[in-house]
Amino acid sequence: MLDKIRYAASEIAANGDDPYWWRLRFSSRIAGPILGKIHGNSGIDFMDEDWDNLFLLDACRADLFEECIDTEQFDEYRRVHSIGCSSPEWMEKTFDGAAYPDTVYVTANPWISKIAPDSFHKIVNLWVESGELSEKEIKNAGGAIDGVGVSGGVTIHPDTLSDAARSVHERYPNKRIIVHYFQPHAPVVGNADGTPRADTDDGLHPGDDLKAGNVTREEVWEGYKDNLQYAFHYAQDLAEDLGGRTVFSADHGELFGERLWPFPLRGYAHPDGVRHPRLTEVPWAVTEVGSRRRIVDGEISRHESDEGEIDNRLRDLGYRV
Repeated sequence: MLDKIRYAASEIAANGDDPYWWRLRFSSRIAGPILGKIHGNSGIDFMDEDWDNLFLLDACRADLFEECIDTEQFDEYRRVHSIGCSSPEWMEKTFDGAAYPDTVYVTANPWISKIAPDSFHKIVNLWVESGELSEKEIKNAGGAIDGVGVSGGVTIHPDTLSDAARSVHERYPNKRIIVHYFQPHAPVVGNADGTPRADTDDGLHPGDDLKAGNVTREEVWEGYKDNLQYAFHYAQDLAEDLGGRTVFSADHGELFGERLWPFPLRGYAHPDGVRHPRLTEVPWAVTEVGSRRRIVDGEISRHESDEGEIDNRLRDLGYRV
């Protein structure tokens, strides 16, 4: 007990004047557990589901998806509940301690290299140089070696990730593949027609920007819709190219100032452990193209990365690590 008191005192001393820290502590320690009892703490196990390709649209809540993507085009569509309320929480609950030797993970989200570096046959993280893709392949895909495809150093565009996924699929034609797009997560970098914005709009974040009143909810919502359609344009093309059974889903949703009933406060962005339906309800859209491919196991390989470099990338993306 004394150690816990000392730890709490040291944390307060280090962060007590930071309102962001207090909001996170309140959300995770008080609001989160109570919201979990109200709304439930369970969620779908993505890895137990039937798919050849799993395309993750980061921070895409179900109602956002349904508003701007025609769900009638899919062979199946439903809403599911994610097990996590943020990328790291979802990854920890989904992958930590598990092994998937039949799966390759291609990502524009750096968290996977910190949380589950030894859970897959291969991880291709475009934020770091991959030993599996050649330097030429990564450059052609717009990867992190020369920064092409990286918007202002803070995000990777969906065409970049899709091109990398095509190269990975050619190398591993008998593996399941996860492609983790960073959009519609902020910053807003694309337009609904699939074209990139001339300038990155990083002022449309549903966290501090919206909470501070610098932008309206409608402005942020429209930016997220554009960002989602921008990513979906390339994800849809990739599904056609890879073939098989593809699922479009999300690791978690997003809060745009919704009330965290029964608490007299609003929620913003995607804090860990806050089991609000808008954070946990995500799309599950299924399409099948051509024949299913034969999936075979391989070996697990550990993804080696510079933790300091990954932390820097996460800070660039607005995470506190």
